Amino acid sequence: MIDKLLWTNENNSYMFRSNIVEYDMQSASLAVSERFNLLDTVTLEQLRNTPKQERVKKVGLMQRDSKEFSDAMIQGIITTRQEFLDINHIDEDDILCLHSDAIIFDMKSNIKSKIDNVEFIKKHQWSSYLLYKGVEIYYGDGAITYKGIPKQILQMHTLGINKYLLKIFSMMEVCDENVISYMTKFQKRYFEDKLPEYFYTSFPKVGAQKMENLNLFAFIANVVLSDMREW
Repeated sequence: MIDKLLWTNENNSYMFRSNIVEYDMQSASLAVSERFNLLDTVTLEQLRNTPKQERVKKVGLMQRDSKEFSDAMIQGIITTRQEFLDINHIDEDDILCLHSDAIIFDMKSNIKSKIDNVEFIKKHQWSSYLLYKGVEIYYGDGAITYKGIPKQILQMHTLGINKYLLKIFSMMEVCDENVISYMTKFQKRYFEDKLPEYFYTSFPKVGAQKMENLNLFAFIANVVLSDMREW
Protein backbone atom coordinates (compact mmCIF):
# COMPACT_ATOMS: atom_id res chain seq x y z
CA MET A 1 0.00 0.00 0.00
CA ILE A 2 2.51 2.62 1.15
CA ASP A 3 6.15 2.31 0.07
CA LYS A 4 7.53 5.34 1.92
CA LEU A 5 9.00 5.47 5.42
CA LEU A 6 7.25 8.78 6.13
CA TRP A 7 3.75 9.40 4.81
CA THR A 8 0.79 11.58 5.77
CA ASN A 9 -2.67 10.91 4.42
CA GLU A 10 -3.61 14.28 2.91
CA ASN A 11 -7.11 12.92 2.24
CA ASN A 12 -7.66 12.54 5.99
CA SER A 13 -7.21 16.07 7.31
CA TYR A 14 -9.52 15.72 10.30
CA MET A 15 -11.29 13.15 12.45
CA PHE A 16 -13.52 13.55 15.51
CA ARG A 17 -15.01 11.11 18.02
CA SER A 18 -12.87 8.23 16.80
CA ASN A 19 -10.49 5.64 18.20
CA ILE A 20 -7.14 6.88 16.93
CA VAL A 21 -4.13 4.83 17.99
CA GLU A 22 -0.38 4.83 17.43
CA TYR A 23 1.31 1.44 17.17
CA ASP A 24 5.12 1.27 17.20
CA MET A 25 7.33 -1.54 16.03
CA GLN A 26 9.18 -2.65 19.17
CA SER A 27 13.01 -2.56 18.86
CA ALA A 28 12.49 -2.11 15.12
CA SER A 29 16.09 -2.16 13.92
CA LEU A 30 16.93 -5.26 15.94
CA ALA A 31 13.71 -7.12 15.14
CA VAL A 32 13.88 -6.37 11.42
CA SER A 33 17.57 -7.28 11.23
CA GLU A 34 16.81 -10.63 12.85
CA ARG A 35 13.70 -11.32 10.77
CA PHE A 36 15.40 -10.71 7.41
CA ASN A 37 18.87 -11.99 8.37
CA LEU A 38 20.49 -8.61 7.82
CA LEU A 39 23.20 -9.16 10.46
CA ASP A 40 25.22 -12.12 11.69
CA THR A 41 24.31 -13.84 14.96
CA VAL A 42 27.24 -12.37 16.87
CA THR A 43 26.32 -8.78 15.96
CA LEU A 44 22.65 -9.43 16.74
CA GLU A 45 23.53 -10.78 20.18
CA GLN A 46 25.74 -7.78 20.89
CA LEU A 47 22.90 -5.44 19.92
CA ARG A 48 20.44 -7.32 22.15
CA ASN A 49 22.70 -6.67 25.13
CA THR A 50 23.16 -2.99 24.30
CA PRO A 51 20.99 -0.27 25.93
CA LYS A 52 18.38 1.15 23.56
CA GLN A 53 19.90 4.58 22.92
CA GLU A 54 23.33 3.15 22.25
CA ARG A 55 21.84 0.40 20.08
CA VAL A 56 19.94 2.91 17.95
CA LYS A 57 23.12 4.92 17.52
CA LYS A 58 25.13 1.84 16.51
CA VAL A 59 22.58 0.73 13.94
CA GLY A 60 22.43 4.28 12.60
CA LEU A 61 26.18 4.27 12.07
CA MET A 62 25.95 0.89 10.35
CA GLN A 63 23.33 2.29 8.00
CA ARG A 64 25.48 5.32 7.32
CA ASP A 65 28.47 3.13 6.45
CA SER A 66 26.59 0.58 4.33
CA LYS A 67 23.98 1.65 1.78
CA GLU A 68 23.15 -2.00 1.14
CA PHE A 69 22.37 -2.57 4.81
CA SER A 70 20.47 0.72 5.03
CA ASP A 71 18.32 -0.08 1.99
CA ALA A 72 17.59 -3.57 3.33
CA MET A 73 16.63 -2.16 6.73
CA ILE A 74 14.27 0.38 5.20
CA GLN A 75 12.66 -2.24 2.99
CA GLY A 76 12.34 -4.61 5.95
CA ILE A 77 10.52 -1.97 7.99
CA ILE A 78 8.19 -1.10 5.11
CA THR A 79 7.45 -4.78 4.38
CA THR A 80 6.75 -5.63 8.02
CA ARG A 81 4.62 -2.54 8.47
CA GLN A 82 2.60 -3.43 5.39
CA GLU A 83 2.02 -6.96 6.69
CA PHE A 84 0.73 -5.46 9.95
CA LEU A 85 -1.72 -3.33 7.95
CA ASP A 86 -2.80 -6.28 5.81
CA ILE A 87 -3.31 -8.80 8.60
CA ASN A 88 -5.41 -6.25 10.51
CA HIS A 89 -7.39 -5.18 7.42
CA ILE A 90 -6.44 -1.53 7.87
CA ASP A 91 -7.37 0.40 4.74
CA GLU A 92 -5.54 3.45 3.47
CA ASP A 93 -8.58 5.58 4.36
CA ASP A 94 -8.11 4.61 8.03
CA ILE A 95 -4.43 5.55 8.13
CA LEU A 96 -3.54 9.05 9.25
CA CYS A 97 0.26 8.93 9.25
CA LEU A 98 3.22 6.60 8.91
CA HIS A 99 6.40 7.50 10.79
CA SER A 100 9.02 4.91 9.87
CA ASP A 101 8.24 2.10 12.34
CA ALA A 102 5.13 3.81 13.77
CA ILE A 103 1.59 3.71 12.39
CA ILE A 104 -1.22 6.08 13.39
CA PHE A 105 -4.69 4.98 12.33
CA ASP A 106 -8.38 4.78 13.19
CA MET A 107 -8.76 1.44 14.97
CA LYS A 108 -12.05 -0.29 14.24
CA SER A 109 -11.38 -3.83 15.46
CA ASN A 110 -9.03 -5.87 17.65
CA ILE A 111 -5.40 -5.76 16.58
CA LYS A 112 -3.07 -8.66 15.89
CA SER A 113 0.16 -7.16 17.12
CA LYS A 114 2.79 -9.71 16.15
CA ILE A 115 4.34 -10.38 12.73
CA ASP A 116 6.78 -13.29 13.11
CA ASN A 117 9.25 -12.07 15.76
CA VAL A 118 8.30 -8.41 15.32
CA GLU A 119 5.83 -7.01 17.84
CA PHE A 120 3.84 -3.80 17.52
CA ILE A 121 3.03 -1.99 20.77
CA LYS A 122 0.22 0.51 21.27
CA LYS A 123 1.96 3.70 22.33
CA HIS A 124 -0.77 6.37 22.28
CA GLN A 125 -4.52 6.71 21.92
CA TRP A 126 -6.59 9.78 21.00
CA SER A 127 -10.15 10.59 19.97
CA SER A 128 -9.77 13.46 17.48
CA TYR A 129 -7.27 14.75 14.93
CA LEU A 130 -6.43 17.70 12.67
CA LEU A 131 -3.76 18.00 10.00
CA TYR A 132 -2.74 21.59 9.28
CA LYS A 133 0.21 22.58 7.08
CA GLY A 134 2.11 19.42 7.90
CA VAL A 135 1.46 19.64 11.65
CA GLU A 136 -0.40 16.68 13.15
CA ILE A 137 -2.69 17.66 16.03
CA TYR A 138 -4.10 14.86 18.18
CA TYR A 139 -6.65 15.35 20.98
CA GLY A 140 -7.58 12.99 23.79
CA ASP A 141 -8.56 13.21 27.45
CA GLY A 142 -8.48 16.99 27.47
CA ALA A 143 -4.94 17.34 26.10
CA ILE A 144 -3.32 17.88 22.70
CA THR A 145 -0.29 16.12 21.24
CA TYR A 146 1.49 17.84 18.35
CA LYS A 147 3.78 16.23 15.79
CA GLY A 148 5.76 18.11 13.17
CA ILE A 149 6.30 21.40 14.99
CA PRO A 150 9.48 22.45 16.86
CA LYS A 151 9.20 22.50 20.65
CA GLN A 152 10.38 26.10 20.88
CA ILE A 153 7.58 27.19 18.56
CA LEU A 154 5.02 25.05 20.36
CA GLN A 155 5.91 26.62 23.71
CA MET A 156 4.88 29.99 22.31
CA HIS A 157 1.32 28.72 21.80
CA THR A 158 0.64 27.08 25.17
CA LEU A 159 -1.77 29.80 26.34
CA GLY A 160 -2.90 31.04 22.93
CA ILE A 161 -3.65 28.85 19.91
CA ASN A 162 -3.36 25.67 21.97
CA LYS A 163 -6.08 26.95 24.31
CA TYR A 164 -8.33 27.78 21.34
CA LEU A 165 -7.81 24.35 19.77
CA LEU A 166 -8.59 22.64 23.09
CA LYS A 167 -11.92 24.44 23.23
CA ILE A 168 -12.81 23.51 19.64
CA PHE A 169 -11.88 19.85 20.15
CA SER A 170 -13.83 19.60 23.41
CA MET A 171 -16.96 21.03 21.76
CA MET A 172 -16.66 18.85 18.65
CA GLU A 173 -16.25 15.74 20.79
CA VAL A 174 -19.77 16.20 22.18
CA CYS A 175 -21.34 17.65 19.00
CA ASP A 176 -21.94 21.00 20.72
CA GLU A 177 -23.71 23.22 18.18
CA ASN A 178 -22.56 26.28 20.12
CA VAL A 179 -19.14 25.79 18.52
CA ILE A 180 -20.18 28.07 15.64
CA SER A 181 -21.13 30.86 18.03
CA TYR A 182 -17.88 30.38 19.95
CA MET A 183 -15.74 30.60 16.80
CA THR A 184 -17.62 33.67 15.55
CA LYS A 185 -17.19 35.56 18.82
CA PHE A 186 -13.57 34.53 19.13
CA GLN A 187 -12.68 35.64 15.60
CA LYS A 188 -14.49 38.96 16.09
CA ARG A 189 -12.42 39.66 19.21
CA TYR A 190 -9.32 38.55 17.30
CA PHE A 191 -10.00 41.02 14.46
CA GLU A 192 -10.57 43.80 16.98
CA ASP A 193 -7.26 43.03 18.75
CA LYS A 194 -9.11 42.37 22.00
CA LEU A 195 -7.38 39.08 22.85
CA PRO A 196 -4.20 38.68 24.92
CA GLU A 197 -1.02 39.17 22.90
CA TYR A 198 -0.06 35.48 22.97
CA PHE A 199 -3.04 34.63 20.74
CA TYR A 200 -1.38 36.59 17.92
CA THR A 201 1.76 34.48 17.71
CA SER A 202 1.57 32.84 14.28
CA PHE A 203 0.87 29.11 13.97
CA PRO A 204 2.52 26.81 12.98
CA LYS A 205 5.56 28.92 12.10
CA VAL A 206 6.73 32.46 12.73
CA GLY A 207 5.47 34.78 10.00
CA ALA A 208 2.96 37.55 9.35
CA GLN A 209 1.38 36.88 12.71
CA LYS A 210 -2.19 38.08 12.44
CA MET A 211 -2.77 36.98 8.84
CA GLU A 212 -1.20 33.55 9.31
CA ASN A 213 -3.56 32.70 12.13
CA LEU A 214 -6.56 33.81 10.07
CA ASN A 215 -5.69 30.98 7.68
CA LEU A 216 -5.80 28.57 10.60
CA PHE A 217 -9.17 29.89 11.78
CA ALA A 218 -10.61 29.57 8.27
CA PHE A 219 -9.35 25.99 8.02
CA ILE A 220 -10.91 25.06 11.37
CA ALA A 221 -14.21 26.72 10.44
CA ASN A 222 -14.39 24.67 7.23
CA VAL A 223 -13.58 21.47 9.12
CA VAL A 224 -16.22 22.16 11.77
CA LEU A 225 -18.92 22.96 9.21
CA SER A 226 -18.04 19.88 7.16
CA ASP A 227 -18.21 17.61 10.20
CA MET A 228 -21.46 19.16 11.46
CA ARG A 229 -23.22 18.17 8.23
CA GLU A 230 -22.97 14.57 9.42
CA TRP A 231 -24.54 15.20 12.86
